[in-house]
Amino acid sequence: MSDQGVTFVFEVCAQCQTHQWNTRHDEAKYAQFFASVSAVIKEHVPNATCVMNRVPKPWYEKEIYCQLIPNEDDNNPYYDILPRIGAFEVSSVIDNVDILFYSKMMSTMWPHAPSLATRIKAFTDELGSGVPPAALKEKFQTTGR
Repeated sequence: MSDQGVTFVFEVCAQCQTHQWNTRHDEAKYAQFFASVSAVIKEHVPNATCVMNRVPKPWYEKEIYCQLIPNEDDNNPYYDILPRIGAFEVSSVIDNVDILFYSKMMSTMWPHAPSLATRIKAFTDELGSGVPPAALKEKFQTTGR
């Protein structure tokens, strides 16, 4: 893996009180899952950066990221995301190739943090060995199962 590390974007449901009329979402549970999953990823990939509801500005055109909030502050390297209801998505972009590692919206299940971190560690290991990003996407992109 490269020395600069890899950034993983977590799109996480927020402001759950505004959609409680049709869901049973607990915003604290989403925040807790972000904290625990990102901690396990950082244990497996120490130079990983995990960000919640933010996207690095160079990635703004990727289809995987929607509902970005404009930000013209040159000192802030991120756009904020207006997350989708029920979202707990984990993704990254490598050499302009976007990879969705986990999707609660597709699977309808919470992630198993150790399994996800193991997959991400395998991804970073292969990334460091020179495997092209398109081949990594083919191998590591989630199908929701």
